[in-house]
Amino acid sequence: MTDQPDVSVIIAAYRAQDFIRTAIDSVVAQDHASFEILVAPDEPADYRFLLAHDPRIRVLEPVAAPTGPAQARNRALQIARGRFVALLDADDYWSPSYLSTLLPLAAVHGAAFGRTVIADWHGTELRSVPARHHRAIIDFPTFATAYGSLHGIARREATRSWQDLLAEDVLYDLESLALAGGSAPYMATAIYTLRVRLQSFSHSEDFIRDIDAGYERLIGLIQNGKTAIPPTLREPASNVFRAWQAMNARFAAAWAQDEKLEFHAFVAGLA
Repeated sequence: MTDQPDVSVIIAAYRAQDFIRTAIDSVVAQDHASFEILVAPDEPADYRFLLAHDPRIRVLEPVAAPTGPAQARNRALQIARGRFVALLDADDYWSPSYLSTLLPLAAVHGAAFGRTVIADWHGTELRSVPARHHRAIIDFPTFATAYGSLHGIARREATRSWQDLLAEDVLYDLESLALAGGSAPYMATAIYTLRVRLQSFSHSEDFIRDIDAGYERLIGLIQNGKTAIPPTLREPASNVFRAWQAMNARFAAAWAQDEKLEFHAFVAGLA
């Protein structure tokens, strides 16, 4: 493959051998064919069995011990060749027109976002991010009420990577939004399905407290100029995580009364 692909699709893989094929298949099935898939193992397991599936797949060498999703993605980013970057987790998948819908918009604006469907492992929708009725652009207030990842495509920047911290994917998306001027096109027909595994339904007081501290750290990084977000947009970007902290506090109070409560079901019930 000698031509530069339009998009580098980055997939970090950790204990994903049993289900990563669903993610891979959803990319291969895209009706836009100019892409490469970079699989970055974050464990000693060998994922080269995927190479036979499609010539556009590239698999990085495994690592001796897990380093976290940010570092795994950055290893892939170092060898990425695409003009644009799209993130796909190993247990998630795209609608067939995801790339063809978002790429032309990202080419004009620098970034474009689709709709994230948060679903259980069997594909049953728990909630939509943003809400199904949303038809406007994506901006910081949209993120502030999302309480979950918004996914899309962004222009690849040589100076940008994922930071090794909580919600690094959200911070990267906020940076993409900021670099696009604070707003970006949104297409509800470009669907990213985020599957919540059973492990993700568990919570604890430590888990909830760590999330709050993680958001506080992100606010500090933004305010202190440690991200790609310019000064004029640091306050609205910080307000995203302040809003998420407030929702986290509401969930923590409800969870204290019912430990079977799941976060996304809780948020959907407030809509």
